[in-house]
Amino acid sequence: MLLSCTLSDCLGTFRCGQMAATVHQLAETLGRAVDAKDKRLFEHSALTAELATVLALAHGLSHKQADVVHIAGHLHDIGKIGIPDEVLRKPGALDAHEWALIREHPVIGAQILRPIDLFGSKYGVAELVQTHHERFDGSGYPGGLSGLDIPLGGRILAIADSMAAMLENRVYHPAMTLDEVFEEVERCAGNRYDPHLCRDLLLHTREITDVVAPHARRWRGSEAWSAAGLLTGLGAA
Repeated sequence: MLLSCTLSDCLGTFRCGQMAATVHQLAETLGRAVDAKDKRLFEHSALTAELATVLALAHGLSHKQADVVHIAGHLHDIGKIGIPDEVLRKPGALDAHEWALIREHPVIGAQILRPIDLFGSKYGVAELVQTHHERFDGSGYPGGLSGLDIPLGGRILAIADSMAAMLENRVYHPAMTLDEVFEEVERCAGNRYDPHLCRDLLLHTREITDVVAPHARRWRGSEAWSAAGLLTGLGAA
């Protein structure tokens, strides 16, 4: 089943004026700035934003609602600017203290964004940023929220952020192929992720593939991605 609207259609709805366009551009720029702190996260925020937008549309959100999710996707890790570089860039496993610092980044991000009226409203960008590491079964952070107590946008970002991370080389795992990512989303439906969102995502694998493929080709050779394996999984090697 194909989406009735495209990513560009969605963004065009929000970008109805120069100020709205500037908001999107600023969010993308700030996301890139955060990613630049760790070269292993090559355009991680951009991919998260695009995956989140596709999932939002697949779940039936309006263009305007999907735009909020898109902006939050670009800004979801902005709180990492408050985390010491030696923790973010540590080549090995984090100790308990370092892990506790990392877990503060959703709250720090929300605190940075909340003073902006456009972002600070109920279910706005700041709240989605704060809840993007909550898990459907309540085992996430920072609030230990579960099920529908997690804002829908936060549940969407949780999947998109995880997918982008799984496609990257990380200290704790090598980059996965897209097929392996789909299998992991299906496996975690109902515990880590909202099962209804997982269902919608897995009904739109073509659209997800279309979003991921250009990144994989553009990032071939990047330290962040195992592009050869990913592109093979996309049938584009």
